[in-house]
Parts: sequence; structure tokens; C-alpha cells
Amino acid sequence: MRMKPRLGTVILLVSMVCGTASARTGVIDIADYKGRYDTQDMTPFVYTLLESIPADKPVKLVFPEGTYHFRPEFAAGKYHCITNHDNGYRHFAFPLTGRRNIEIDGGGSEFIFHGRIIPFLIEDSHGVTLRNFTVDWEVPFTLEAKVTTADAVTQRVEIEIPDEFGHAVENGKLIMRAEGWEERIPGENIVFDPRTMATAYRSDDYYIPKPDNFDIRVTPTAPGRYELHTRFVRALPPVGTILTFKGVFTQNRHSPAIHATASSGVLVEDVTIHHCGGMGLIAEKADNVTVRRLQVVLRKGSPRMITTTADATHFCNCRGTVLIEECVFENMLDDATNVHGSYVRVTGITAPDQVIARINHPQQAGYEFAGKGDEIDVVDAETLLAKHTLRVKKSERINAHYIRLTFTAPVEGRLTVGDGLENMSWYPELIFRNNVVRNNRARSILVSTPRKVVVEGNTFSSMMSAILFEGDMDHWYESGAVRDVTIRNNRFLDGTYGGADFPTIFINPHQKKEVPGHPYERNITIEGNLFRTFNEQLLRAKSVGGLIFRDNTIELSEKYKPYNDLPTIDIRSSQQVVIENNRYKKPGKISIVRK
Repeated sequence: MRMKPRLGTVILLVSMVCGTASARTGVIDIADYKGRYDTQDMTPFVYTLLESIPADKPVKLVFPEGTYHFRPEFAAGKYHCITNHDNGYRHFAFPLTGRRNIEIDGGGSEFIFHGRIIPFLIEDSHGVTLRNFTVDWEVPFTLEAKVTTADAVTQRVEIEIPDEFGHAVENGKLIMRAEGWEERIPGENIVFDPRTMATAYRSDDYYIPKPDNFDIRVTPTAPGRYELHTRFVRALPPVGTILTFKGVFTQNRHSPAIHATASSGVLVEDVTIHHCGGMGLIAEKADNVTVRRLQVVLRKGSPRMITTTADATHFCNCRGTVLIEECVFENMLDDATNVHGSYVRVTGITAPDQVIARINHPQQAGYEFAGKGDEIDVVDAETLLAKHTLRVKKSERINAHYIRLTFTAPVEGRLTVGDGLENMSWYPELIFRNNVVRNNRARSILVSTPRKVVVEGNTFSSMMSAILFEGDMDHWYESGAVRDVTIRNNRFLDGTYGGADFPTIFINPHQKKEVPGHPYERNITIEGNLFRTFNEQLLRAKSVGGLIFRDNTIELSEKYKPYNDLPTIDIRSSQQVVIENNRYKKPGKISIVRK
């Protein structure tokens, strides 16, 4: 479906565009159009400019350094599905659809967005480069409140909300509202500590659980100040901490900064993202994606504690190589990156060579699981182990949740209703190197791909595990048992401080039933790393074949008080495990449990 802008008429002389481009060998300098655009809303100008350029024409758009605002009112739009986000009618500032070899160079500019709008859509395109600009929102999609009173005896809690965070009180109910949107349910919440600029130590204690977080009640006590009437799961948040909300799950991931889908040769370089209402970069069915010097960071001097409201980057069923290097990822409300495939579940056999399968997670609805020629593994839903391999002859979408798959061979004896299907043709190699991940909720990185993975030269410090390996058919339906992973020369600093018992590296496939001698994950080497942490457990693993933990240095940190007594290494249901030559620079010895 072709997108249309919501502006009645926007006129730009095509001849002037083409003339400028040809004069500079495919370079269009936005400075040449000064006076023809409004920096307070660049959206209609950018759309019309892009429409005037042939889709197959190599071109570079260069912005003179400055501040440019983008608004949804006159933006191109359509009903849009984004994996791991919430589907709906979406608007786009830079709709790059069907493009070949286009570059957007911001020239060091700031792109400021207003309301619910997706800055960049890369769709059915090849050779797209985004570089040299900053993405931010005038008003964030979060609510952040400083705790000014927390009386454990009276249970009285008072908060102060800066004007920057759009909110209102209606009939005593706190709601989030700004620039054409509102969230009547504050919903998901977490506490940050401004002293560390990270999620608070034992932040799990201060969570407002369901159903309480669906109805946050307040009483105004002064302008911007409120007495808070709610329930915290274990304790009141300390005075001075920042209580944050981002809305309700299945409704709060609507405005990622960059969505790349069905595209190849994507480069994101020297880009800064201060905020967005979703993931910084979400790529699905993309081939060869490079992310270099992406800074997902807080703006200096800003009172905000949150950058992206979900992952900094995320890759679902991509292929080729995903390269992420020299980046900084901080203060996200989810992971720095997650690379995975997707399981779908067989719900019916409709012909000798045909099945109906369901896309199960609500935030994967509308996702394109497979195409002609793709190799599909049939997976036992209990063990998550592959049973057979089939090849797709035809794939048809029935609706957002169901697909019809026809194979080149009969399915009898190869699958049954309830089995999982996994697309083996769409997994990438992953190189994650020389990056910094810090101060965020959740993990640093999630790795689920059978292709080669190298994680090296990084610094990790997240609220939960630094590295998580996980496959499941019970919640996210994320697939991708690993086969060749090297984790070397990284620094694992104080992490897992949120209050739960997560290890630094967690290998945790969600198998309902394990098969002796048939592990889910294989060939993981962890070597030459520095672990400097307050919590004891560095590695917990199950269902691994070929696990090496060697030549690592382990040091004691006193930044936080330990709150669990777990073995340093806990290995279960695994084989061919080597643990050797590790240096333990603190009292005691490495404690190892094997079962």
C-alpha cells in the first residue's frame, strides 16, 4: 500500500530537485532549499522531496547543521506491523520504501520529534545509510517522578514531577499526556538512582505490581507535587530516587527510532538517540546490518533518566552479518541488543504437504515468518530440539496471527499439531565488539543464532545478566540455539543488582523436558574476560554441549552489598565442560556446582 501524506497539497519543483542533485553527482543539499521549508515541521518537505527522487536513483541528502522538528500531523502514514512492537496506524518522518542506495547525512543536526511518529522507516530497500544526526523527542513517552517523602511507618509517599514530563490528574488518577497522545494507565514502572544514573540497587523491591499500576492515584499537595496512593511490592522507594512509568504492555511500543524491514545493506553510523517510544533500531528480515558508533545515551544536562523505552537495538530473523561496534548503550528500559529467530506453532494439517501455523506472541502479529525456498526445522515443543527439516514451497498470510505453509515434501511422519517451526534460512552471524552497555534495566545482550557469534572488547554493567542465551515456546517464542560463540576480552562490571538472583552470564533455554546427550546450546567459549562484581555467581548454564570457561580474571567489587549466596559457577544437564586457569583475586575460591 502506497503511503500518502496527510497534507492536502505541498508543492516542490521537481526540476529544481533534479537539477541540484545532478550538479553535485547525486548530492542534494537541503541548504539549497532554505526558505522553502519550515524547521518547526520538516515532515511535509522531506516527504515531498523523497517523492520527487526516483526510487532507484543513488542519492545523498545532506542537512546543514541545525535543529529540525518533525510532527505527525502531515506525515505519511499507513497501518504498520513491527515485530516486538505494537501494530497500528503509524506515521513516518523519513519513509524510505523501495529505495536503492540512499544516504541521509544529518551534518551533525538534531532531529526533534513530536508525538507518535516513527523517524525512519527502511522498507524493501537496499544500500541505506543513516549518519551524523541526533534523534530526540520534545516531550518523552515516559513519566519520571522524584520521591520526596517515603515514610515507612505511615506509608506516605510524595513525588515531584518536572514540567518536562507530560501528565495530568483526572478525578484523582495520574495519567500521562502530551502532544496528541495519552496513556491513562501508567503501567510498567521502575526506580532509578540519580547518584549512579542507573536503575536502583534492588529496584525489584520498589516495583508497583498489577493491578495497582493500572490505577495510580494521587492527591496534589503543591504545583507539580503529589501524595502517591499505591502499593509497592516489598518496600517504599528511597527519598531522592526517581520513580518512572512507561505505560501499559502491548500499548507502549509505538514509536521506534528506526525500523528496517525486508531490506539489505543497512548502515547506521555516528547517530545519537536520546529517546524514543520503543526500540532505537528494530530490524526484521534484514540482510547485512552494520551499526557503528551509535550512541543511545542521555542528553547532557537533561533531567531524564531514560533513553529508549525498549531495546537499544533488536534483530529478528535477519541474515548475513549483524555488526555492532564502538557503540554506547545506556539507560534503556530493555536490552542493548537481542538477536533471535521466532518459533511458530503448528495448529492444523490441511493437506498432505500443508499446515496452518500460529504466530503466538501479540507483539509478533503480522510478522513474515517464511518465504519460498526457506529451510524450516520442525521442533519438539517440549524439548525445543529439531526433529525434521522441510523446505517451503509457498507461504500465505491468512491474517496477522495465522499463516498457511506448503512444503516441497509431505509432512506426514515429520510433524504433528503442537510442534514448533523454526526458519533456519534467516539467522545472522553476530559481531558485537568494543561497545559499552551500562545503567539499563534488563540485560546487556541476548544471543540466539546458530551462526558464528563473537562478543569481544565490550564493557557490560546492567541490572540483570550481561549475556543471556535463551529459547522458548511459552512466552516470547524466540528461537536460535547457538552453535559457535566466543566471548573474550570483555569487562563484566557490577551487574545483576536489581534484586533477583541472575548470574552474569546466563544460559537458560526454556525446555520443559531435557533429553540426555542432546543439549539445546552448543560450543560456547568464555575466555580472557575480567569479572569485577559484588555478586558471586558469574555463570549459570544448563543444556549445553561444549562449554569452556578459562583464563578469566575474577575480582571483588564493594560497590553494592551482596544479597545472595550462590555458587560462582552452576552447571546443569551439560556435557564437555572445561573450567580452567581462572584467576580468583578475592578471598576464597571459585565454587563450582555440577549436576
